[in-house]
Amino acid sequence: MFIKILLTLLSISLSGFFYRCGGLGSITEEEKKEEKWIPLFLRQSWIRDWVLPAFSLIILFTWWKPDSNYGYLLSIPSYGLMGGTLSTYWDKLTKLWRGDESEYWENWFLHGFFVGLSFFPFIFAGIAWYNVLINALFSGLLMMWISERTGKATLEEFGRGGISAGTRLLLLIK
Repeated sequence: MFIKILLTLLSISLSGFFYRCGGLGSITEEEKKEEKWIPLFLRQSWIRDWVLPAFSLIILFTWWKPDSNYGYLLSIPSYGLMGGTLSTYWDKLTKLWRGDESEYWENWFLHGFFVGLSFFPFIFAGIAWYNVLINALFSGLLMMWISERTGKATLEEFGRGGISAGTRLLLLIK
């Protein structure tokens, strides 16, 4: 049990770290100089999109074992879906009612909601559909809350990254 908890906490922390690294891929060169403690080769937006899903899967498979290998195969579409959802803040969608591509509370909510919803393929391996929905709602609400309350990019991105991995435990509610 201790190892599972340690692995979960480590995965949440690394997810936050890599989310921040990926966030540095879209800022100006001047802003990048302020984050000297993160190596330059990690400051790529694809880092967030394609490294973070691994930490969510680590947490899920640490605490849940599917009944068959089919459950493990479903990690492939979930990985791709999560990578895709991490790559957007849905500003193209919210432009329809906002009129611009600025990011507001609904962008953070949609971002988190779809990150959480990306694990819906596991419904076909025994995860309850309502747990996926609970996971998506909590992920969206927590990402919206931290993004609206902090005002500090480093803290926001560490938080969103940790939330993206940590809320996977909600998939396992009995």
